[in-house]
Amino acid sequence: MHAGQDTHPAIQRSAPGLNERAFLRADAFILRNLGRNFTLADVAAAACISRFHFARQFCQRVGCSPMAYVMRLRLERAKEMLARGDQRIADTAAALGFYDQSHFTRTFRRATCVSPRAFSHECRHAGTTGATRILRLSDTAQANAHP
Repeated sequence: MHAGQDTHPAIQRSAPGLNERAFLRADAFILRNLGRNFTLADVAAAACISRFHFARQFCQRVGCSPMAYVMRLRLERAKEMLARGDQRIADTAAALGFYDQSHFTRTFRRATCVSPRAFSHECRHAGTTGATRILRLSDTAQANAHP
């Protein structure tokens, strides 16, 4: 063993970034408040960490900024809501904390390459095959999008 190495096999170095407890607190806060407007400081406070340290550590752990993560969760929830088709697009936008339907539509289209209306229509009327095709298309667009 070299100097400075851990000698006990049970001692493991933690993964870089936010620790599990802080991440779970932040994630729970985000999920509880997904439809509300909140700030980075609010999420950091839920994780019991300063906002600058939180932002840096969160990015190391998740691979994107906390607010990009929030947007990704909002868009995933939007896909679920639009696929059900049981409410208007404006109501979906409001339920997920978007400023208005126009803001939601621009954001959704940028992330998925289809409008919310087209996504909802395809999911409801084209059957599982069409919905799967649209979901795959939107997942590809999100993978190629910049956070």
